[in-house]
Amino acid sequence: MNLLQWGIACGMTGCLLAAASAAELVWKNDEYRIYPKKNRCVARKMSGVPSGLEVLFRPTQSRPGVEAPFMVVAIVQKDSRFSDRMASYGAFAVDVENCNDRTLVFQVRIVTHHGKVERATENFRQIIPARSKVTVTAPYATVAPFSRIALDPRLRLSPAGVDCNVNLFRERLSVDFGVLSASLYQEKEYKFKLTNFRLTGQPPQYTPLLAHPEKFFPFIDDFGQYIHADWPEKVRSEADLKARAVEERKALAATTPIPRRTRFGGWADGPTLRATGFFRVDRYRDRWTLVDPEGKLFFGMGMNGIRFRQNDYKKDRRHWFTHLEDHTSRNLKIKYGSIDPSAVDMAQERLCKWGFNTVGGWCDKRVYRGGRLAYTPVLLDWSKPALIPGRKFYDAFDPAFVQSLDDAFKTQWKFTIDDPWCIGYFIHNELTLNPVELGEHVATAPAAMPGKKEFRKFLEKKYPSIRDLNRIWSADYADYDDFMSSRKIRFDKRKSHSDMAAFGRVMIDRYYRVCRDAVRRNAPNHLYLGSRLRPLPDADLQVAYIANQYCDVVSINSYYLLYRDLGMPGITKPIWLSEYSIRADGRGYWGAQPYRDQKERAEVFQQVFRDILANPALVGASWFCYRSQLVTGRDARGEAYPFGFVDITDTPYPEMTRTTRRLSETMYDIRFREEK
Repeated sequence: MNLLQWGIACGMTGCLLAAASAAELVWKNDEYRIYPKKNRCVARKMSGVPSGLEVLFRPTQSRPGVEAPFMVVAIVQKDSRFSDRMASYGAFAVDVENCNDRTLVFQVRIVTHHGKVERATENFRQIIPARSKVTVTAPYATVAPFSRIALDPRLRLSPAGVDCNVNLFRERLSVDFGVLSASLYQEKEYKFKLTNFRLTGQPPQYTPLLAHPEKFFPFIDDFGQYIHADWPEKVRSEADLKARAVEERKALAATTPIPRRTRFGGWADGPTLRATGFFRVDRYRDRWTLVDPEGKLFFGMGMNGIRFRQNDYKKDRRHWFTHLEDHTSRNLKIKYGSIDPSAVDMAQERLCKWGFNTVGGWCDKRVYRGGRLAYTPVLLDWSKPALIPGRKFYDAFDPAFVQSLDDAFKTQWKFTIDDPWCIGYFIHNELTLNPVELGEHVATAPAAMPGKKEFRKFLEKKYPSIRDLNRIWSADYADYDDFMSSRKIRFDKRKSHSDMAAFGRVMIDRYYRVCRDAVRRNAPNHLYLGSRLRPLPDADLQVAYIANQYCDVVSINSYYLLYRDLGMPGITKPIWLSEYSIRADGRGYWGAQPYRDQKERAEVFQQVFRDILANPALVGASWFCYRSQLVTGRDARGEAYPFGFVDITDTPYPEMTRTTRRLSETMYDIRFREEK
């Protein structure tokens, strides 16, 4: 063991941080203390291996939801020797050996503390094949000691060295290790070994301008790019944009269409099933599949978020920018001369030639109406009618909610009703569907709320006397009128838990049934694709059961990369992976990203998409999203990730587009290879 390793080993001992203070200590020695977070584990020091740990996660079939799939142990340091060295390096690394006969997705996160303020890196995930050993690295940046720049703390990412969000303090530190599960229950045992904990890499190069606010601002240029960094693809003039448009048009014109496809993007050489003139779902052999209007097998290779402007949030940030125009639309107008039709046509041509056959949620309607790509719109996103106070959910007992659905079909989505290119509809996205919390919100809602009136009927049926309710809930209502008028929690949450959960499920059942009925009533030829459940493990299994009763396809967003086994116990309907993505460093985006460069990003994407095709339950997968988010965040929440296939200047990432094309050309052979 070298001096550095010895220092790390000695430093990572001792006291329990606030984040782990309530956790039971499962194992310790003179070097480490290991604490479980959100799940049970068994850990022991590896014999004869310095700084080695062997960890076993056991099945937890009895613990659904957030408890099971996100399994974490934490190594907690005692003194500052480890964290003092952080500024001299750029990453934390650990060697992980997968001892299982199946793929393991392993995650590392570094957390530091300054008083009551906590800073954490992104979750860095690595796919580790069965019976293999891989180094998992968590890059980081610390706050530069000379920096005088402090930015809006709502930013998800920030420039290296700036006192903002993910840039770490060199103080108390813990390292979280996690294993991700593709199921809502952890049904299998995971065993892995951790060795060679170390700091590694070069520290970020902090610009001296961090010490001079008058020189640092503005830091976003005319094209939406970070001024204080450079990279080969950086746009430096309007002429650059125009030249790139000409070059790309020539390249796309010389690119042939994807071979062996129907006009809808189905498998032309594959078997022919019953054709209805619209998309439908069916089972073929041992897997679910979409069937296109011509009766051909179809898998949705989709893209979300094709828009031609973005919400540049500039309130209290005006001094960040060289100008205050919308960067996305300005770049497109310079590059193509117009949004419609030039930029719209280019987006459609790109997607077709890259190999996509579907466009997903939050796309400009001009893309949907192009007659070149199948589509799956979000019928309602942030509709206001019947929104439950304090919740991202709706009172489906309210006639206003039913009316909002019908109105959406009659107005903005009227063009989709008889359109064979429309696969079906998502209704909303990532709703907060915890039944217990939902019941509690309804219990404290205004008396005029239709859902609360239904809650009263529900309770009166079970507790004819208010005294019975008060006794079970430890409440103090004078009568049911008092319950209806009350806007405060006047009950014991533990004792009311079962009733809140039961009525919460009633509300959720009503929501999915009303949405299903609206689709059947207004657009009977199209599919009801659900509400895009929150990413696992946040999705609630009971909610999934309810969705399964009413949806033609259950949709779920997931960024956890375990797609071969993505599923939910008891779900009998096909599944649409409605959001997934991979991001990597490059082109001036702040913060360390999960993958080092676009080449590595494309390699991971190829593996991930092949896993998607291998999952018999999946009928489509939609990437999030077409254009990378703004460097300064898409809105006040500061979400600023390079998710895209094109950057803020509309310049494609060629590593990703080439990989997508290759995957698309062989997509149906991979999914239905026995039928080649």
